[in-house]
Amino acid sequence: SRGSTKTLGNFVKATYAATLADGESGEDSAGAAMGAPRYAPSIGTCQSTRPGATGPPVGPPTPCPSLPGVTPRTYRRVVAVALALLCTIVVTGAAVRLTGSGLGCEDWPNCTEGDFIKVANPNQAIEQVNRLFTGLVSLGVIAAVLGALLRRPYRRDLVRWALGLVAGVVGQIVLGGITVLVDLHPAAVAGHFVLSMVLVTNAVVLLHRAGTAPGPRRPVVDPTDLLLGRALLGLLALGMVTGPVVTGTGPHAGDAAAPRFDAAITTVTRVHSINMWCLLAVLLAVLVRLARSGGPAAPLRAGQRLLAVVVAQGAVGYLQYELGIPAGLVLVHVAGATAVVGLAVWWWLTLHEPLATVPDGADPHRTVPVGATDDAPPT
Repeated sequence: SRGSTKTLGNFVKATYAATLADGESGEDSAGAAMGAPRYAPSIGTCQSTRPGATGPPVGPPTPCPSLPGVTPRTYRRVVAVALALLCTIVVTGAAVRLTGSGLGCEDWPNCTEGDFIKVANPNQAIEQVNRLFTGLVSLGVIAAVLGALLRRPYRRDLVRWALGLVAGVVGQIVLGGITVLVDLHPAAVAGHFVLSMVLVTNAVVLLHRAGTAPGPRRPVVDPTDLLLGRALLGLLALGMVTGPVVTGTGPHAGDAAAPRFDAAITTVTRVHSINMWCLLAVLLAVLVRLARSGGPAAPLRAGQRLLAVVVAQGAVGYLQYELGIPAGLVLVHVAGATAVVGLAVWWWLTLHEPLATVPDGADPHRTVPVGATDDAPPT
C-alpha cells in the first residue's frame, strides 16, 4: 500500500512536470485557431521592497511564482488513473465478501476497538488491505480535483464532475462504516455496490468530457436511437439493483452470521436474467439501426464493444449459476458488471457531440462546429 501510494504521488508530480513538454490537444489547437489567448499560469507580477520599508515598492516588477499548469492531455491521464482505481476497488471489495472477510474488522473506522490497523488473522488482513486501498483511491480522486483546478484552459464543468467524485468517495467511506456496523446487512452491501457504480459513471463522464470541447452538446443520432439509448440506461440501472438482490440472497454474505434477503434464489436470479436479456435486446436493436443508417462510426464501435462484454457477462452469469456459484466466477461477474456500466455510459456519451468550442477567455459569440472525438478511453 505504501509503495502504491508513493507510485501515485510520483505519477502526479510527473504529470505536472510533463506539462512543460506536452503538446497541445485538439481543444488547445481550436482555441489557438480562433485567436484565444494562451493560458499562462502566472498569477501576476510582483514588485520588490526594501526589508522593513513601508513606502511604495521600488525597482522593476518581477514575475510572481507561477502555478503549475496541467495540459488537457495530461489531465485526461490523471482521470484515467482515478477511474482505474475506482474500478479496482469494486473488485477488491467483492473479494472481501467472497473470502468471508467482511467482518474481519468488527469496528469502524478502527479495525478493532483498540487498534486502527490489525492483521492478526487472514480475514483481518484482507479487510484491512481493502480499507487501506480506499486511501489510494482517495489520492486518485484528489489528484483529479487538483488537476481540474490547475488545468489550462480552466473548465468549470470538469471541476464540478471532479468534485462529484469527492462526494461519492466520502459517501462510500460512510456507507462502508454503516455496512460493518449493521453486520453486513444485504441492503447496506447492495447500496455500497450501487454507489460504486455511480462513482464509475461519474468518472467515465469526467474522462469523456476531458477529451471533448466544453459547451452544449447535440445528438448525432436520430430521436428513435436516443430513445433506445435511454431505455438501455434505464435497464442497466435496474440491473444494478436486481444483481445485488441476487447477491444478497445467495451464499456469499461476507460472514457466516450475516443476514440474507428472505427470497428464493431461483426467483431473484430469473428476474435479473430477464432484466439483462431485455437490455441485450435493446442494444442489438439500436446497433442494427446505427449500422443501417450509415451514421457516425463512434457510437457503432462503442456499442459493439459493449455488446461483446454484455454477452460475455451473461455467459459468466449462467455458468456460475450452473456450477453452484463458485467465488472465483462471482468475482469475474462483479468485474464484468463494472465494465458493462463503464462501457454503457461511454457509449451513451458517443451519441452526442459538442455543439461548438468556446474556450475560456475567447469571444463567447464566436463558435466553431466540432466533430465527434475518439470513441475509446485512453489505455
